[in-house]
Amino acid sequence: MKSGKELRKYTRITMKVAVEALRVSDEIICGGNTECISMNGLFIECDTPFTLGTECVIKVFVGGPRSDILVHARGKVSFLNAHGMAVEMVSHLGLDSYNHLRNLVLYNADGDSEIVESEITAHLDQIREV
Repeated sequence: MKSGKELRKYTRITMKVAVEALRVSDEIICGGNTECISMNGLFIECDTPFTLGTECVIKVFVGGPRSDILVHARGKVSFLNAHGMAVEMVSHLGLDSYNHLRNLVLYNADGDSEIVESEITAHLDQIREV
């Protein structure tokens, strides 16, 4: 029996944004759209998801498929279903990427912006230049 209690640490936003995941081991690309995104990860709708535990590099095209506004992150596939894969972001590839993600989540979240800001502040240890 489920308790119904939300176990996620970070606010998720529902948003369709173009995304690519590059598998680190052999540079195979899985492209699709986000279903939802948070400061900690995202769900990619795709036909051929990677296997659970696969390490990848993520590109989220915040301003559209041809935009220079990107979120780059290293990630690991943490969940699979018939619609795609969830990727936990392990590290962000630069401060600009982190700030783009922060703004995307902050300005598109439903609810209390102070709660979202406190989640983002608590998440600052994730910023790593790679």
